[in-house]
Amino acid sequence: MKIVLGDEHVIVRGMTYEENCWGKYQFPIGFRDGDKILVSVHVEDDTIVTTGNPTLWFSSSDKGKTWEEVPFDKVKPSGIVAPNGDRLFFPTQPGTIIDGYAWPNRCALTPEYDFSKKAEQGTMPIYDGIHAWWVGECIRGYNADRLASPLDKKVWAVDRIKKGSEQKIREESKLIWPNLTRVVFHQGGKYVMKPINPRGIPKIGPDGAIWISSFTGEGHIQTNGVYAPYYGAVMFRSTDNGKTFSLVAQMDYPADGKKFPYISGGFSDNDFAFLSDGSMVWFFRTAWFGSTGNEVSPMYWSKSYDLGKTWTEPEVFDFCGVFPRTCTLDCGATLITYGRPGIFVKGTFGKADEWTDRLDIVEPVDRSGLANVVIPKEKQGFHDWDGLCGNSDIIAVDERTALVLYTDFYYPDDKGVKRKTVLAREVKV
Repeated sequence: MKIVLGDEHVIVRGMTYEENCWGKYQFPIGFRDGDKILVSVHVEDDTIVTTGNPTLWFSSSDKGKTWEEVPFDKVKPSGIVAPNGDRLFFPTQPGTIIDGYAWPNRCALTPEYDFSKKAEQGTMPIYDGIHAWWVGECIRGYNADRLASPLDKKVWAVDRIKKGSEQKIREESKLIWPNLTRVVFHQGGKYVMKPINPRGIPKIGPDGAIWISSFTGEGHIQTNGVYAPYYGAVMFRSTDNGKTFSLVAQMDYPADGKKFPYISGGFSDNDFAFLSDGSMVWFFRTAWFGSTGNEVSPMYWSKSYDLGKTWTEPEVFDFCGVFPRTCTLDCGATLITYGRPGIFVKGTFGKADEWTDRLDIVEPVDRSGLANVVIPKEKQGFHDWDGLCGNSDIIAVDERTALVLYTDFYYPDDKGVKRKTVLAREVKV
């Protein structure tokens, strides 16, 4: 199997990196709308409050060569076509501002405090766990079952387009998620509860069910009931066309100070694939700057040979890997894209243990000299050096072709000014 890089095409140009170094004109996500390819582009700052804000949408009718902006009300993306023919899309949601709730005195945390008791209406309970990011921001974790209504809701927002219709209907998918941990940040003088959104790409499994992955909050209650200050990857399955999703696997980060370093974000952004040899592969990001102050950490992976019931102990897949994303082409090849530093792609023809060598779409080298304003080495941050977002996506185009979607911070416009530019690059098997 050989992967060949094709041409890159501009989806949209934004501001310069000097005007906005992080958040705007980033995080492209690809979808299908019939024969068209849709791409959503985040154009806000990167916070838990702005995650549900409107994005810009772009459409291509020629396999990613040319793009045009489309109004949001005209967009009908399909995250997945359910077995009954309904089209389901899982929109991101904003954080919830915790206003008007009474907070407990920390002195109430005594040996006899009852952690099984649900909070009274209008009050917050003692947290199940707490830790701080490297900048000193405290993050409180709560078992959702202990929170007062409506903070205890376990649902995902879903836009459903019923078979034969073109009308989007906003619904809520019920989550069967034991020990769901909701986390609360203190941002801008307000307490904000982070939303729960499915973060992976939904897929139809060989069992006919809808499968999708996500990850826990910053700190969570593990399957053993013990709080850990790490992310954990989670996988869900729906047998009722997306009305209900049940937790089928949770991969907690087994920090041991060696194979799994203590300085880690844990298993956060993740994606999976079903392979033709009957196996499943699951990829996990561990790099998380807020938790560790480190931009580069390994990407791990795990394999299952019984349709997700059991998983192998995670192993390192590559030296880095934020936002891993997979897609399977009609020819049987499965591709994965990941990066930071750099943007990469690997592939397999349906065998869990046979992957191609890594192909560099963007090399993991010092790109700071490409900036409009070159910052001295001693004053550079990581993204001055890297010069890109690294949160890439991949979407199938035809039987042997996919598009890798990514943001290059140093891409020149027609006048040579380097702008944060969202690109689509063809990869062919």
